[in-house]
Amino acid sequence: MLHFTCDHCGQHLNDDRYVAKIEVFAAFDPNEISEQDLDADHLQDIASLIEDMELNGQTELEETTTKQFRFDLCPACRKKFVNDPLGIETTRRVNFSEN
Repeated sequence: MLHFTCDHCGQHLNDDRYVAKIEVFAAFDPNEISEQDLDADHLQDIASLIEDMELNGQTELEETTTKQFRFDLCPACRKKFVNDPLGIETTRRVNFSEN
C-alpha cells in the first residue's frame, strides 16, 4: 500500500490529497523563415559557438530542457499554493529587523 505525505508540510495524507504539476520549458516564438534562412550553411556558426565554449572553459550547454515537477499536497497547502503559486506573497510577509 502506498503512503503519501504532503511535500510542503510533511503531514501524512489519506484520501484527502491533491497533486500539483509544474512544467518549465523554453518559450519559443517562431519567426518567419525565409528562403535565405533555409539556404544558409549554419555549420560555421555552430563551429564558432563550440570554439567559444572551449576557450571560455564551458564544457556543458546551458540547461534548457523541459523540467517537470509533481507535488502531493494536503488541503491546507493546496489552498496556499493555489492562492500564491510562486510564493510571492509569502516572501513579502517576511519582515527583517532594521539593525
